[in-house]
Amino acid sequence: MKTTTILFTFALLFSSPGFISCSKDTETDGATLETVEATLFWSGDYAVDGCGFTLTVDGAYQKPVNEADIANSYKTNTPTQVEVKLINYHKNVKACQTGLDMNSIKILDIRRK
Repeated sequence: MKTTTILFTFALLFSSPGFISCSKDTETDGATLETVEATLFWSGDYAVDGCGFTLTVDGAYQKPVNEADIANSYKTNTPTQVEVKLINYHKNVKACQTGLDMNSIKILDIRRK
């Protein structure tokens, strides 16, 4: 009887629409996977009033949510031409201490051109 109850509970759990189907995730709603050519800028550490990394794609500023994952070798005083695979969240965020609006992205892969 106990085994039957446990099996029934698992069957009910795994067959429920909320468990199997994709739930609405507000963080990734409308997000797209893209591979783009871009320019990566390093403007310094936040601790010394820098703005970290920013990316420009077709003149539009993009702010990575995972800057810590970008290799230190990209921290240069000159812009770096890159090819980037990213998730574009299509949401503006206030970035840096100036409160500049930038599009929010997550970098999945980055390579120098």
